[in-house]
Amino acid sequence: MTSKERVRAAVAHKTPDRVPATMQCVETAWDKLKKHFQVTTNDEVMDILEIDTRIMDLPPYIGPERPDFKNKDGEIVHTHPFGQQYIEKWNGVEYNWHTIRRPLEDVDSMEKLLAFRDWPNPDHFDYEAVKRFCDDHTDKAIRIGWPGPYQVFLEMYPAEEFYCLMVDEPDLVKAMLRRYSECYMEIYERMFEAGDGAIDLIRPCDDYGTQISLLFGPDMWDEYFAENTKKLVALAHKYDCYYLQHSCGAIRGIIPNLIRCGADVLEPIQKVVGMEVDGLKRDFGDKLCFQGGVDTQHLLPFGTPEEVRRETEYIIETMNQNGGYILAPSQDFEGDVPLENILALYDARKKFM
Repeated sequence: MTSKERVRAAVAHKTPDRVPATMQCVETAWDKLKKHFQVTTNDEVMDILEIDTRIMDLPPYIGPERPDFKNKDGEIVHTHPFGQQYIEKWNGVEYNWHTIRRPLEDVDSMEKLLAFRDWPNPDHFDYEAVKRFCDDHTDKAIRIGWPGPYQVFLEMYPAEEFYCLMVDEPDLVKAMLRRYSECYMEIYERMFEAGDGAIDLIRPCDDYGTQISLLFGPDMWDEYFAENTKKLVALAHKYDCYYLQHSCGAIRGIIPNLIRCGADVLEPIQKVVGMEVDGLKRDFGDKLCFQGGVDTQHLLPFGTPEEVRRETEYIIETMNQNGGYILAPSQDFEGDVPLENILALYDARKKFM
């Protein structure tokens, strides 16, 4: 099987020739891997580790320049194509983004919403780059996506005010989410058109859970997020693409909601109460493919390679029944994950070949 065939078989609950795998890393982790393998590109690392996916979140931005500037504290402020301004702070291992201004933060009424004009512009992205990306990876499973119905919107609108408005001004919240969804839906449709049938997965990022519970009850989730999730699923399926829902946290309570919306894959399967892999496979494995599950919070940064290998083997044994599983960590590999543990995770597949 090619990588593309392998991933599609797993999502379709057919048994592939081996467990498909994907990976994402922060830059310090990529640098560590490239130094170890003595290569210069991320693609070369993924070829060595036999990673089946290649990922383009969004096309490159080609719109009007948004120059960096210094704030009153002397920090360099960057502006994202979606309008939020952010700075980068060193955490001791790598730089993290910290959003300091959100473009919609002053919108607190329907009048202000209707007057707002600085929405992300689908014309400001290079869709020819999507075609080139697909052409460069014809045998790989191509994944796109980042904006979804909820999480990325909170880069554009303050979270605390958003949660208050969900109770006080539900019609305003729904109108904001609907207008925002028009932007990413147009971007994604143009990506699908440029990909011309080569895109296999779309992965909207929406963290609906904390480490102990949902942020919203299932009924509230349906009220605010089901409509736009269904639209995205329909768009993906229109182009023979699978819908992969990203959501960190303890989200078991809305898994039936996601299934009703038509989701095909769920990731990253964080190691929290309610997201135990055996229970997920037992209760939802005939309806969902799962991706991830190898713990990045405790096991990967602090465990031994043998502990990582053992846990990964258990997850594969549990999840990979009639396909239905894509191997990955439960988050991106961070800079504090030892190289040996990354290698142990992917080496664990060999037991099942």
